Amino acid sequence: MGLKKEITLIGSTGLIGSHFLNSLKISDYRNVNAITRHKISNLENKNLIKQSVQDFSDLEKMRPHLKIDVLVNAFGTTLKKAGSKKEFMKIDHDLPLEISRIAKEEGCRTMILISSTRANSKSKLFYSRVKGLLEKSILDIGFEELHIIRPSLLLGKRSESRPAEYITKLIMETLSFIIPWEYKPIHASTIADTIHCLIKVKMSGVHIWEGKKLFELQKHI
Repeated sequence: MGLKKEITLIGSTGLIGSHFLNSLKISDYRNVNAITRHKISNLENKNLIKQSVQDFSDLEKMRPHLKIDVLVNAFGTTLKKAGSKKEFMKIDHDLPLEISRIAKEEGCRTMILISSTRANSKSKLFYSRVKGLLEKSILDIGFEELHIIRPSLLLGKRSESRPAEYITKLIMETLSFIIPWEYKPIHASTIADTIHCLIKVKMSGVHIWEGKKLFELQKHI
């Protein structure tokens, strides 16, 4: 029964979202709704995936695509790309929160949220504070099953250039063996596998996956 759920993914063109979609097999789920700002050409031959191009200006238009079993939120941006703290808050907090509320209204029982290490609603760091506020707000929605994934630096090839992040990745990969579990870089494909794994099991309640527990998820389910 866990193999035939209907999924909606928000953040289909990001590093984690793209790995998730590209790793899908026809037998995995009933279907997967990929909500995106523009059509993803390399997914056209995957009949399992239904693409829905949205401009995110009217979230009610997404409602038909949120009558689902599982909502996966891999939606997000960077402060630099957003251009301002206000816009970052809108993209990383307000939009995914409202989408989550609509999904819950439509009967969705499970949500998987991609957050970030050190997410904390009271953090002095703006990025971590926004991530923490989103976690807290989604927790209040009351999904029957909520998984919060808190990865550190993500590894994998991005479609956009991030020179500073690339240099940081090189350093952290080299020193990974001495870095605490909470800060170890993790490949986006590992997070995609984690999402698949969590969808296929039933674990009512709230579950936070971070640090060593994230790397060793199979031992905990």
